[in-house]
Amino acid sequence: MHFRDLKMLQPKFPKKLLCFEMKIGAIVTGWFHLLLSILGIIFTLIILFNHELYLKTLKSFAEAYNETSFVMMEDQEGDKDVMELALKLTLGFYLFISIVNFVAATLLIHGTMKENHLFLLPWLTSEVLGMFIMLCAMFVSCPYLIVVIIARVYIWYCIWAFYRDLKRNKNTSGYPIEAPSAAYGSDGLHTTKPPSYGDVVTFK
Repeated sequence: MHFRDLKMLQPKFPKKLLCFEMKIGAIVTGWFHLLLSILGIIFTLIILFNHELYLKTLKSFAEAYNETSFVMMEDQEGDKDVMELALKLTLGFYLFISIVNFVAATLLIHGTMKENHLFLLPWLTSEVLGMFIMLCAMFVSCPYLIVVIIARVYIWYCIWAFYRDLKRNKNTSGYPIEAPSAAYGSDGLHTTKPPSYGDVVTFK
């Protein structure tokens, strides 16, 4: 098999995220997840510290449990304590996930702007966890979440392809064929900067 045939067998990775260039798409994705995580943190804290809203959430939580569980909870004091504990654990877990997503989205934006692939890893990891949780929720109560999961898988794959390109460019030797705008150091010698994402690189 010739080298050209092997090259044709290699998978083709996306070069755009929807209508955005990959770098812009990664930044937009980071800001979107950042806003969602901030809203999640605020929403969870409001429920925890607003007693009236907390009681309404507890009632809705108990009703949702009875609809999706084979074991019906009776309206007893012991069952109420169990449901309250379950709600607090759920809200605490959601708050933790929101904080993790906030940090991961911040690192995604920073890593994309600095073209550092290592900063993309936390978001890629946390997004896998988020998709797994959503997949479990889909089987339990909401099958329509499959549409959201498909969209998240596509976005994750695009960001992973962007991560792969950044990592490959960092490990590749050589300089752009068309050098960037001329820059002169303090010694008056012509210098060029290392290649960045999207530049054409030649191999030595």
